[in-house]
Amino acid sequence: MKRSTSFLLSGVALPLSLLSLAGCTPSAGEPGTTETRAVETAEAQPPVIEPWGYPMDAFDPDVRPGDDFFQFANGGWLADTEIPSDRSGTGFAVIMQERNEARIAEIIADLSSAEVEPGSNSQKIRDLYNDFMDVDTINAQGIEPIHADAERIMAAETHDDIIALMADPAMGLSGPIALYVSIDSKQPDTYVMGATHSGLGMPDRSYYLRDSERLADARDAYKTHLVRMLSLLDEHHPEPRAEAVFELETAIAEQHWTRADRRNADRTYNRMTVAELGGFAPGVSWTTALAGLGLPTEGDIVIREKEAFPALAALFADTPVAVWQDYLLVRLVSNNAASLSDDVYMANFEFYGRALNGQEEPRAREKRGISLVNGRLDQAVGQEYIDRYFPEESKIQMTEMFENIRTALSMRIDNLSWMTDETKAQAQDKLASMTAKIAYPEIWTDYSDLEVVPGDLMGNIRRHREWTNARQAARLGTKVDKREWFTAPQTVNAFYSPNRNEAFIPAGYIQSPLFDPNADPAINYGAIGSIVGHEIGHGFDDQGSKFDANGFLQSWWTEEDRAAFDALGDQLAAQFSEYEPLPGLNVNGRQTLGENIGDLAGIIVTYHAYKLSLDGEPSPVLDGYTGEQRVFLGRAQARRYKRTEESMRQRLLSAPHSPMKLRVNGMIRNIDEWYEAFDVQEGDEMYIPPEERVRIW
Repeated sequence: MKRSTSFLLSGVALPLSLLSLAGCTPSAGEPGTTETRAVETAEAQPPVIEPWGYPMDAFDPDVRPGDDFFQFANGGWLADTEIPSDRSGTGFAVIMQERNEARIAEIIADLSSAEVEPGSNSQKIRDLYNDFMDVDTINAQGIEPIHADAERIMAAETHDDIIALMADPAMGLSGPIALYVSIDSKQPDTYVMGATHSGLGMPDRSYYLRDSERLADARDAYKTHLVRMLSLLDEHHPEPRAEAVFELETAIAEQHWTRADRRNADRTYNRMTVAELGGFAPGVSWTTALAGLGLPTEGDIVIREKEAFPALAALFADTPVAVWQDYLLVRLVSNNAASLSDDVYMANFEFYGRALNGQEEPRAREKRGISLVNGRLDQAVGQEYIDRYFPEESKIQMTEMFENIRTALSMRIDNLSWMTDETKAQAQDKLASMTAKIAYPEIWTDYSDLEVVPGDLMGNIRRHREWTNARQAARLGTKVDKREWFTAPQTVNAFYSPNRNEAFIPAGYIQSPLFDPNADPAINYGAIGSIVGHEIGHGFDDQGSKFDANGFLQSWWTEEDRAAFDALGDQLAAQFSEYEPLPGLNVNGRQTLGENIGDLAGIIVTYHAYKLSLDGEPSPVLDGYTGEQRVFLGRAQARRYKRTEESMRQRLLSAPHSPMKLRVNGMIRNIDEWYEAFDVQEGDEMYIPPEERVRIW
């Protein structure tokens, strides 16, 4: 998954069964037996999840692996697990996040009782958290911390005034166009200004435009939210004003591209000068917007959804200033609600937590404080996290696994039947050139010029926004420093950057249940290994494959090979579009294609990397499961998750990933080795005839 360095027009950052096993191979034995078991030595530590990294009570004894592998592997856990009332879902990532939260809480507690140097990272972490936890002061202030900003909005008289407000990074607003700085895909050693459409309060255009009873309910809830936000500012006649804001956002949504279209790397690279943009999309003072963000008002800018810009600019000019004022007032309250009084926070939670995600109650304030600090001072926290909690041996093991997976993919590229030698050579060059960013960065973010003032929570939030904006703007005219990370080491996620040709596997992901140095290697390969393979695979998905070994957006394929690859992608997209996780709501195979290709590559490549690690020896059998079977069980554990219906709907409409169940079942039914490992035969519910299985990498 790519996360680009960017910021909005406002300056706010834009932004993975205990049955008889009749369907298993004879060598698998009977589950529940102890045919062989790793012997613990006096020095060995047991895995976090006993007996060998997989909980035996996770299985569903009533389901055959060939009928529903996700349920077979996870059904016991699914039946016994309730989604916490303060979350919209729970599973593998939540386990790791909560472990990290406990560790960060310990860091903060230690800093709170220690002597810290003013201006140090420690002082900033401590004081930002303590300010957020000063509930009495925050509640006494109510809406007052944003009162001056509200007055500025209401004082706006012209459209240029509105643009200036949207472009003020301290205010944390947003508009229909987002401006940012990112790596230039055509010159990936430099940065360039960019622009993309934005400006919606709901997750996606579908929430405004799709004909659905559930989405109609969401629209009604959002209208109530708009009224509630205006009412918190004691604005008169909030209902008709909220309706006008909703109509404006609907008009914006009508110009938004679909998520699938926005993925297209070729269509979304449209370079022009700022002057040309002014002529192409008149109605917006682009120089006012750029100047407000501290960006040059001359030079080149890359437009993503090019065809949408003239209509959005015209909509901006044609909409009365009064409607834009109300649009900004809503965002002022909503975007800052987390740092305001409890009544404001809860008013915002009613929509974004309860109505939109099915979350019954907010997370405890302590947890929200940790999230605030972890988000605003991520690498400052990360340095402490790595020093205290991350074993260097885990990085060594992960590096070895990464290289084994790279080798396995290299071998598979050599053996591809649909790719010519000319393109294979380019693919091998790209794979060999890919950088592995594992665990933590080589250099850390410097926070020395960020001021955190004790007792000034909203001021600190504003200063952080300005600091972030200035830091991004300063990148223009500089060379990309590939030692940098665009995330923190404690992040519970992994990434691939196509214009850097880098895979990021942060330390936050290198922990149980994805990785455990004391667990069975097959489980580790299936869990974290499939994620490593997934991120490497992004370099060769339908969009990542458009970037060459050096991160240039340019074709390195023969026309024949590209056509063959696209045909395989079409087949996978069509297959996933048939899945219907919620009644009347199918997976969008085009929207999820890149992630699905990554998943498919990740599982097959990590399977063969595990086989390579055996050096020709047979895999050990643990509790009746072969190593080959345990690789697939590891994958099922790595995607073990439950969501509320509301959260599932939101992700189906707006997220690039398929639902977790399909990130297991939808992939492995295309993999011959899974059929062999579990002796899946025609007649089993997940069976696909060999000629219909999608085999890409």
